[in-house]
Amino acid sequence: MKVPKRAWNRLSCGQGAKGPRVYDWALVATADPRHHLLVRRSIANPTDLAYFYAHAPEGRSMALADLVTIAGIRWTVEEDFANAKDAVGLDHTQARRYRSWRRHVVLAMAALALLSVIASLDRREHPAPVLPTSPTADPPADFGQIALTVTGARRLFQLFTNLLRDLPAALATRRMAFHLHWSTWRRCHQARARWHHYKRRLTDPD
Repeated sequence: MKVPKRAWNRLSCGQGAKGPRVYDWALVATADPRHHLLVRRSIANPTDLAYFYAHAPEGRSMALADLVTIAGIRWTVEEDFANAKDAVGLDHTQARRYRSWRRHVVLAMAALALLSVIASLDRREHPAPVLPTSPTADPPADFGQIALTVTGARRLFQLFTNLLRDLPAALATRRMAFHLHWSTWRRCHQARARWHHYKRRLTDPD
């Protein structure tokens, strides 16, 4: 399939860890007026294409910007699966019977729900991210820190559980304070990296 050069539109499909996720997009009509083929092209590598078969029910918008926004939120589903596998071992089972598989999945998803709530509460109380507003912006005195992720919540939860199990309460409390300080330091440096990634994207969007 060859898409005319003038058919491409450069749009962001949402915010990513390193700034706006900007791609070139094209919308190709099909035989059905309610179905279109949405094509995404990488700016850095124009031969890297992705395709989305888009359907809009009667009365719903088929505008390119709306379809790009919808395509951009697919990553949330992929992120949920990745967190379920990495954080709580959703795929770490070799069960041969449905009952065993169901027990594993229920426990894994319950653990993921707990960690998601912890991360969500931290995100709700977290200040808005500090981001550059122009390509010439000077670094701020305080970059802030990124919010706690599901994986980060799991790491701290598991660590604190082990400390409370293996050490006297006073020593476990001191160790927990140390690890909380380390987590804060790490997330502050991640916020610094995020700021510079965003500035780089503003300076050179390609």
